[in-house]
Amino acid sequence: MDGPVAPAGNFLPLDANNLLNLTNTNARVLVHYLLAFLITKEQIATMGSNSSKSVETSHDKQQTPEHVVSIKNEVIGIVLDGLMLYTMYQTSKYLYKAIHKFLSFQLKPMMDDWTKGQDSQAKLKNRLQRTGRRVFHTNYFENVIAGDIVDPQDIDVSFDDIGGLERQKRDIHDLVVLPLKNPEFFVSRGKLLTVPKGILLYGKPGTGKTMLAKAIAKESGAFFINLKISTIMSKWFGESQKLVSAAFTLARKLAPCIIFIDEVDSFMGIRGSGSDPTFSSMKTEFLALWDGFTEMSNENDGGFGVIVMGATNRPGDVDPAFLRRMPRTFEIGLPSQPQREKILRLQLKTERVDDDFDFDQLAIDTAYYSGSDLKELCRAALMIPLREHIDNCRAAAEEAAKNRAAEGEKPQIYDEAAQPEPPTMRPLSMVDFNEARNMVQPTGATAYAYENEQNEKPSRQASTGPAMSIDTDMFATIMAAGLQNWMQQSRNTAPTYQ
Repeated sequence: MDGPVAPAGNFLPLDANNLLNLTNTNARVLVHYLLAFLITKEQIATMGSNSSKSVETSHDKQQTPEHVVSIKNEVIGIVLDGLMLYTMYQTSKYLYKAIHKFLSFQLKPMMDDWTKGQDSQAKLKNRLQRTGRRVFHTNYFENVIAGDIVDPQDIDVSFDDIGGLERQKRDIHDLVVLPLKNPEFFVSRGKLLTVPKGILLYGKPGTGKTMLAKAIAKESGAFFINLKISTIMSKWFGESQKLVSAAFTLARKLAPCIIFIDEVDSFMGIRGSGSDPTFSSMKTEFLALWDGFTEMSNENDGGFGVIVMGATNRPGDVDPAFLRRMPRTFEIGLPSQPQREKILRLQLKTERVDDDFDFDQLAIDTAYYSGSDLKELCRAALMIPLREHIDNCRAAAEEAAKNRAAEGEKPQIYDEAAQPEPPTMRPLSMVDFNEARNMVQPTGATAYAYENEQNEKPSRQASTGPAMSIDTDMFATIMAAGLQNWMQQSRNTAPTYQ
């Protein structure tokens, strides 16, 4: 009797284990197995026993087709169930990956932003209740902006903490602080004495622009939105414009309010044909809302409204449309000698200094230092006696440990008067600052000097050519011999007069 007919190709024998081990790449193999199975069953059903194949009874003719049909239906049902289970498995695996990706990369950041927004809303509500202001409703985008609100009570910088800049502090105080502290002198005077809609602080790095903005928020008591570019930038199309709009709507609800943008040149740079369209549209939205909202008034702001304040050390890179909306600009330059002396006294007011410490001479020695440079200079100078104090404390502790080891574990009566006094840190001296000035130089001085040196080195090498070593003794001998020879020739050729 002929055996079962195997399907074409290299396949494993048909059994339950092989059917269970079929993978995605062997799906078509399942169809070949099933076809071979059907052919084998048909051959077994149509084959007789050892008798002649030509002799068939009527009973065989009636039973064989029904038997084959039942087997076919059973196999087809098994195949359909298997395909359905396999399809469900692949679909569930794909859905799991898709849902996990959505939750990890899209929903989780959205939930984090929503949670931060709720926290910011709760903090804003507490601030409004503490200051006696009306609590208002905020949307999702305003809650995001609310995370950049700085409470004036949390700022520890005032005008008195800023050394120098007397003229700038006086003018800004008259523009911003006085209308809030004494509104009766400004409201009745018409629009000429209204607060300007923009103030720009510009100057070299480290001169105190950001510190001055904090002092303005502290002195005025107005809500202060320290708007960051990372807050209003979004990967979703159109959300950046909504966040910009939310910054102004929230500022209007909080009015009087100050919107401060540090390093404004990075946000409001000059627009051109090569600018990013999304970034340009965000700038346009900001400028349009700025013009619209500053003309509106709130019944509780006393005509103060919203002020946009910016700080930059590159005013030439700021967009002209932004500068036009900044009617008052203040240059925050390097401090003069009296201002440097005042800054040094403010920085060292809580430190011990020598009796003969000369602040005036130190101010002279620190020319071209900014306020930030002077702070770092004081920090570096203070580290010198502090390092000595730490070394003295360690030496005293080691000496005490050696004494205890030498005396052994004998019981002793504690005598407070007999205890050695702990070492104290010596006061600051001018020598400390002379040493510190070698470590802390004016902003960028060492970097600029290094850059200039690197730029001049190739040109200097090109002009001088390759370096040559000259023996000075040999050069002097050659010059003396040449000079003697020239003088002898001159005497021989000189004319004689009778």
